[in-house]
Amino acid sequence: MPQSTYADILESMTRQQLIEMSKVYARLLLTVDGLWFLETEKFAGQERAIEHDRNVWRQYGTIEAKRMKQLLSIDSVSTLEDFCRIALLGPMWVTQGHKAEIVDGRCFLSVTDCHPQKARIRSGLGEFPCKSVTLAYFAGFGPELNPGLKFRCLFCPPDEHPQDIWCKWEVLLEAG
Repeated sequence: MPQSTYADILESMTRQQLIEMSKVYARLLLTVDGLWFLETEKFAGQERAIEHDRNVWRQYGTIEAKRMKQLLSIDSVSTLEDFCRIALLGPMWVTQGHKAEIVDGRCFLSVTDCHPQKARIRSGLGEFPCKSVTLAYFAGFGPELNPGLKFRCLFCPPDEHPQDIWCKWEVLLEAG
């Protein structure tokens, strides 16, 4: 076999294979996060594990936003359309059934198929109260993209939610 580099292998893949590979990598990231969380929860309890998870996802949100800006060659997000484009490329959204819509100057992000939640339920662990962790993620992600981005949770576990939507977030872009 001739010597190959990562770039050679990527260039030999079809567009569809590259899209699927990005989804596989995104799922793997969330799998590592889930496995880490389960081990931490086992040894330190759920409350302590969530505290660490919030800290990690806040830092991760900042790093993800910086790298996405670099990838897309932008300094900041200036529209909600741009925000949706960047947000939906992130692993947290690409691996879930997701929906982004802009209505009356507000962006709504929804997760319709949450693999980590389904895995917890299948394992008998029940729903994970992920609201505070996702708020921490947005606290890192948003200001790095634009300090005017504001996030409001409409519902997210442990909140009650419709059968077909796990969580829904409102995103506003304030001027200034």
